[in-house]
Amino acid sequence: MGKPVILVSSVTYAMKGRDLLTRRGVRAYVERIPPSSTTGCGYGIYVPHGADEAERILTENGIKILGRLEQEARP
Repeated sequence: MGKPVILVSSVTYAMKGRDLLTRRGVRAYVERIPPSSTTGCGYGIYVPHGADEAERILTENGIKILGRLEQEARP
């Protein structure tokens, strides 16, 4: 199973989202992902547990989500 990464429009939103989720008790990390037309800036928010809840929190707080991907976990 891959790592759930929530895609956002910029590294600034990735950091704001991580900080917001951390304040709400959700572990979150800014992750570098390969940039493309879908992933935009090449950064996302990795949420090890509760990605659906994290998306809800981000959306309710005005952080636009571009999508979600399952990034291959590194050994």
